[in-house]
Formats: sequence, structure tokens, C-alpha cells
Amino acid sequence: MTHRATSARRILAAAALAACVALTAAGARAAGPQVERVALDNGVRLVLSTQRSVPIVAINCLVDGGARVDPPGKAGLGSLTGSLLSEGTKGRTSEDISRLIDSLGGSFDTGGASDWIGASAAMLTRDFETGVDLIARSLREPTFPPEEVERRRKEILGELEADEDQPGVVVQRAFRRALFGDAPYGFPGDGTPETVATLTRDDVLAYHRDEIAPERTICAIVGDASTADMKAVAQKLLGDWKGGGKGYAPKPAEPPPAKTVVVDRPVTQASIVLGQIGVARSNPDYFPILLMNHVLGGGGFTSRLMQTIRTKGGLAYSVVSHFEGNRLPGPFQVALQTKVESAGEAIRLVREEIEKVHVEGATEAELQAAKDYLTGNFPLRLDSTGKLAGFLVQVEYFGLGDDYIERYPDRVRAVTVDDVRRAAQKYLRPSDLVLVVVGPAAKLAEQGVKSSGADAAPAPR
Repeated sequence: MTHRATSARRILAAAALAACVALTAAGARAAGPQVERVALDNGVRLVLSTQRSVPIVAINCLVDGGARVDPPGKAGLGSLTGSLLSEGTKGRTSEDISRLIDSLGGSFDTGGASDWIGASAAMLTRDFETGVDLIARSLREPTFPPEEVERRRKEILGELEADEDQPGVVVQRAFRRALFGDAPYGFPGDGTPETVATLTRDDVLAYHRDEIAPERTICAIVGDASTADMKAVAQKLLGDWKGGGKGYAPKPAEPPPAKTVVVDRPVTQASIVLGQIGVARSNPDYFPILLMNHVLGGGGFTSRLMQTIRTKGGLAYSVVSHFEGNRLPGPFQVALQTKVESAGEAIRLVREEIEKVHVEGATEAELQAAKDYLTGNFPLRLDSTGKLAGFLVQVEYFGLGDDYIERYPDRVRAVTVDDVRRAAQKYLRPSDLVLVVVGPAAKLAEQGVKSSGADAAPAPR
């Protein structure tokens, strides 16, 4: 749940929180923000950056874990726990927290993702200690009121059931299940109806005890305050936090054999995902992979897949390829929707384009266009206090280096045609692709698209 200001007299302040420009594009290209890194005695890592453009301070904290460490049979537990962190802490009910945020014109949010539990806040400079306090209390002393646990659990169940009517969601769930099985990333972050139905408050309490600890926490604080003040506030509110969760250590998934999964649904548009296990975000070939994927299907209208599938073939409105960078190797996928009658042709063309890039890589012209876009677009990812805080905390989380922002443009420009070809040959495996299609099975079978492979199965409900 997100707690935010709603009163009319706070509209301007809330707008400032959403649009607080802290960096110019030129500044991001030139040297990047000045950052100070501090480790507290209990293991909490701080990433601090003073940005004086507007009187705002943004705080973004990540706790390593998230859905990746959901215990077996309890998919969705991390997400449920994360969403409940802000629904009451010692001395404050959920309503108290909402009223406090409303009175300050700020924002406060907690939740779960694939690799972490997150808590973020943004406040006017004069109130930034309150933002840190809200996050600290949510991580250290959430109360998990029984009625809030049950309310949120039922909400998630309702959302999961509603998603069954969304073919685009169903195909993604089925793809991850086919690709990762019972390993991390094999289940939706919110879980499944079967797993969420069994979750209890005791499960939430155990997750908090085992998985949310200071030594696994990183906090970025960015905005209109000195780093000395930021450090002092963090030390005051987080420095004596103690914890020693045992944690659950999952193993990466083994790449599955090539297979096809058809989820039988009476729809007119087939939802298609084709892909394989990709790479972790820390992979040393990240930049060649980034540029290779941009050429293949990550570059919008200039990508090969868009040109072939939409512009020339008229088979789909959109087609996108993506490598998901996670703590463990995440998925590589190509996703599109097309008329059921053209599903077989669209799949054939996608496979052909993947094979071409795998063998040939990219041309000099394609590579240069990709470099121009990625270096030009990069500053837009850092143009607000909130964006910068979120970016810096992930740079620290993935261990990308103190000078990552400063060196990003040069590292993109340094990639060569040979680098892209090597990346394509190493990380694209056309013969091992997993295909998942949501659509009417009988009509798809007429085009040769039918479930295959020993463990091919419909999407889990």
C-alpha cells in the first residue's frame, strides 16, 4: 500500500515530489552525482548524495531477498510481507501513518519485488528525518495487525483471480513456470491462488524475522541535505537495529530443454512469449548484451523484430525482447500478441530473427544507432531526486561500482561489432528456446503449435 498526501492544499508539494529535477542531462553525462558510501556498525549500507535543486529528500531502501527467497510452497510470502510493512508499526496504526503523510505532503511506500523488499519515502527537506523514521520503523518493528494481514491476503487473492482473465498475464506466468520450474523466479511475485490461500500471519512474522535484517539492507538518501546530516539521521534511527535472520538460500535454475506450452483459452488474439534463461545483472558482458538486445527487439521501431513483425509483416502492434537483470540469471524473452490465425507465422519469424542475430550479430549502423539512443536516454533515468535514489540503491545492490553512472556512456560506446557477435553467440541459444502461447489449442495445433516436452503443462492457477 502506498501512503501519500491527498489534501488539496498539498497538491503542489506532492507534484514537487513527483517531478523534483535534481540533475541536468549534461551533468549526468559529465561526471555523475557526488556520492558518499557509509557502512553502519550493524551492516546497514548507506549511499548518500546531496542535490540542492529542490527542497526535497528521497529515501530508498532495499533488503536483499524478496520473492527469490520465498520458502517452498509459500510463493507470494515476500510480497505479502513487504506490502504489510507500512500497515502499522509500534506506536502507529496504518491510519496514523496515512494521516502523518497527508499532513506533510509526502509519500511513503513499501512492497516486495523479485530480489528485494523495498521501502521508500520522499519529503520536504525540513521533514526528511520523518521519512527515514517511517522507513526505519517499517523495517524494524512492523506489527502486522491480523486484520490487515487478512485484508491484504484477500486483496491479493482477488487480484490473482482477476488476472486469469488477462492473457498477457497468464502467458507470463506460464512462461516463468516452464522456464524456471520450482526454482526462484518460477512463480509470480505475488504467488498463486493456491499458495496465497495458505499463507498466515505466522508465515509473515517468520519471513520478517528470517529475511529482513540490517546486514542485508541498503539505503540511498538523495536530496537537499548535507551527507553529514543524512548520515546522522540514519545512524540515529537505524544504527542500533539488530537482527540476524537465518535466511533461505535458493539455487539458480537449470536451463530446461526446448519445449512448447499451449494454454488453451478461447481468445481471438494469441499471446506469445519465446525465450530462455538469460544472465544475472552482474554478468561482465552486460553492455554487449544490452546493445545486442536493443538491435534485436529492445529498440522500439528501429529493432529488427519490430521491422519484421510489425512494419513488414503487419502481424502485431508491438513486439519486444528483454533480458531481465536479477540477482540470479533471469529470463530472456520475446513477447507479442497477434491474431490466432497468424500465430504460427509470427513465431517462425521471431525464431528466424533470433537465429540471424545469434549468427551474425549487428551491423555497424545498427550498433551506432543503439549507442546513440542508450547514451542519449540515460540521463532521463536520473532526472529526479526519487529516480536518482532508486538508481543509486540498485547500483550498490548489484555491486556495479562507484563510477557506474560516470562511466556508463563510455562503456556503451566502447562495445564493438565483434563484442555484440560474441554476446549473441554465447547468450542466445535458438535451439533451446521455450515457447508459451495462450490461445485456442485446436486452432494453434492446425499451425503446428502444440504442447511438447515431457514437462509441458498449463499455467498454474
